[in-house]
Amino acid sequence: MILAALAAGTAWARGDYQVISRGSWNGEIPSPQGPVVFTLVTPRGEYPLDEAALRRLTWVRLKTRYHPDERKDIEAVFEGVLLAQLLEEAGYPNPRRIRFEALDGYQISVEWSLISRFEPMIALYRDGRPLDSFFGPARVVFPYHRLRPDPVAYNSYWVWKLKRIVVLP
Repeated sequence: MILAALAAGTAWARGDYQVISRGSWNGEIPSPQGPVVFTLVTPRGEYPLDEAALRRLTWVRLKTRYHPDERKDIEAVFEGVLLAQLLEEAGYPNPRRIRFEALDGYQISVEWSLISRFEPMIALYRDGRPLDSFFGPARVVFPYHRLRPDPVAYNSYWVWKLKRIVVLP
C-alpha cells in the first residue's frame, strides 16, 4: 500500500499527507553523516539515523491537531517520514511489535497492527521549524482525526524526544 500510493504520485491515503519529495534507501540503510536524530533497532542491528538519511525516504507533511495533552483544538503542520516506510525500508514491513523509547526514559511497546492503520509519522519539523528541545529532535505524530472514537486511548503513543524505535520479534 505504501509504495503503491507513493508511486501513484498522489498524496497519502485519505488526503492526510502531502508528499513533499519521494525517496527510498534502495535496500541499504545509510550511515549518519551528521547528528543522529534517533536510532532504529532491528533484529539485524542498530542503525543511527540522521536527518539526511531520513530525507532520502519519502518526506511528507501533515496538518493535524496537536496531541490532546498539548493544546486543544490547535492545528500544526508536521514534516517527516511515515513510520511504515521506515520499517519497510529496514526490511520489517509488518513487525509484530515495536517499542518507542524517549530521551527522558519513557518507553512504550505496541502491537504494530494496533497503530499501523492510523499511519503514524516520525516528525522532525513543526510549522516549518525543527522541533524544539522539549519535543525533539523527533516525535511520533498521528493524524488526530483518525483516532476516533477514542483518541485518548492512543495518547501514550505520541512519543516525543524520540531516541529509539525498536522492532521486536
